[in-house]
Amino acid sequence: MLPQCSHITRKRGIYAYRRRLPVALGGEITLSLGTRCYRAAEAAAASLNTAFQTFLKTRPMSDPNIKTALRNYLQEALQKLRTKHLTTSVGKGVHTDPWDGYTAVEADLAAIDQQTRQMRRDIVRRDIRAVESIADRLLPGLETPQRVELALGLLQAHVQLLGKSKEWLTNGLIEEIDLSEHTEQLGNAIPLLTKSSDQEAKPATDSGPTFSEALPPFIELMTQEQGWRGQTLAQNRATYRMFAECCGDRPVSQYARKDLTQFYDLLRGLPALYSKSKEWSSLPLSEIVKRTKGTGHPRMTMKTVKRHFSALGRLFAYLKRRGEYVGENPAHGFEFPTKGRARNKRQMWEGEKLQKLFASPVWTGCLSETRRSTAGSLIIKDEKYWLPILGLFHGNRLEEFAQLVRSDVRCEGEIWFLDINDDDGKQVKNEQSKRRVPIHPRVRELGFLRYVEATAPDPTDRIFPKLQPGGPDQKLGYTFTKWWSRYRKDIGLYERGLDYHAFRGGVTTKLTAAHVIEDIRNELLGHEGTSVDQRVYQKGLPLAVLAEAIARVEWSEFAVSNSQPLSAAFTSAEAK
Repeated sequence: MLPQCSHITRKRGIYAYRRRLPVALGGEITLSLGTRCYRAAEAAAASLNTAFQTFLKTRPMSDPNIKTALRNYLQEALQKLRTKHLTTSVGKGVHTDPWDGYTAVEADLAAIDQQTRQMRRDIVRRDIRAVESIADRLLPGLETPQRVELALGLLQAHVQLLGKSKEWLTNGLIEEIDLSEHTEQLGNAIPLLTKSSDQEAKPATDSGPTFSEALPPFIELMTQEQGWRGQTLAQNRATYRMFAECCGDRPVSQYARKDLTQFYDLLRGLPALYSKSKEWSSLPLSEIVKRTKGTGHPRMTMKTVKRHFSALGRLFAYLKRRGEYVGENPAHGFEFPTKGRARNKRQMWEGEKLQKLFASPVWTGCLSETRRSTAGSLIIKDEKYWLPILGLFHGNRLEEFAQLVRSDVRCEGEIWFLDINDDDGKQVKNEQSKRRVPIHPRVRELGFLRYVEATAPDPTDRIFPKLQPGGPDQKLGYTFTKWWSRYRKDIGLYERGLDYHAFRGGVTTKLTAAHVIEDIRNELLGHEGTSVDQRVYQKGLPLAVLAEAIARVEWSEFAVSNSQPLSAAFTSAEAK
């Protein structure tokens, strides 16, 4: 057990520093200490405590002009925001456009959460670049301390605006109407409950919290402790919204197995694309099932049904731990049968298809930067050229490549490698994803290091600077994925399952066929091992071993060549 008030926590064996922020800022900060040794974590936490206390001693805002400017700015912005909510058409997003599989509200909520986290980080770091121009417009000519103070206040105002927008998106713009003058027996508050498609919702009793009351603290816990964000958060919110619509907003203790069975049957009857059709956008879920029955529309896959029940299972497990639900978890025990073997669900780039892919215009010559699928004489070596090659020979996840910066391309003992990490806001899937991946000899021959030298001269420069964050998780690979789908359609190679992730399966297959042992395969691909030794005690394999293994990934179908020699300047400079 960790000492009390140490501000040290641990997740998957790695210690982290965790402190609550002042009420004015809200939330908390969590910083990985990057060690499994408690003594080392304790020493690092002591230094961070000193810095945190210094931060807390910062004088509160005292300049009345700044206070007035912020108050006026917030009031005006709130009015504009409310007007935007009122004038935004149904099905359109207030903050962002809805993306595939998400309603406008779900997309807005995901965008708000992401922006709020970013602004809170900016407040703690005193990074005012996002609001500098607004501060200078409100009160021009301030001295540096007052200018920073005003800008930090603007960031906090934006956090408050986003919080209010989230409240409006969740509860609506109009407050409950008080009918107490005419119905005294109801008291001053009338519970507004979601009605089931088949029964009237019942008022809450004293038998514990209702579904809508239990949900916010659970989602807050999952967001803080389990890292729910973006797409994961939006998907789970959608599950809970659909369940409440199907089974009603009742005290959680009243839900039984039959309610989950009702929800299971509802999901089985929904069309796979029910949320994307304007025809069904305003209909209750039960009505969509009724109208589309027997029409031949493809139904929701068992994989999606299983994901919905997984989200509900976690919620009821949480309620059981709190003593708010008694009995077996009602979301457990359902079957989700799928056809075919798991290994056949996703294809692999190989043979004629792989040969045709790298014989297409991106690698043999295209017409222009905007017409990559049309044959021409131009070869543009940017992210569209390099990302498929990197995937083919290394099998990394797309985002692991997309967020690389110059300092992540390193050399040790004459072995060049990619340092996959979560430094400076980069995202990795899990702790095992942080690793060193030697650069394949074929990729070096094609001039990847020379490309890095030309594109990213400084340590913090991104390797693929054209990529812009997008989607629910604001991932840098989002726009590339969209382009990748269009390009494969244009060249006649689009197939479900034959996507970018299929490169990962190809590398796994090649390594296995080359008799590379499981420990090395897991290390290269960022997989968590199955044994205790692999998951807990193995701390990374020598680069020489990994380099020898990655070199065994060979593709006879790959015929892309490079006539230019490697840059000696880059090689010698990085090797120092």
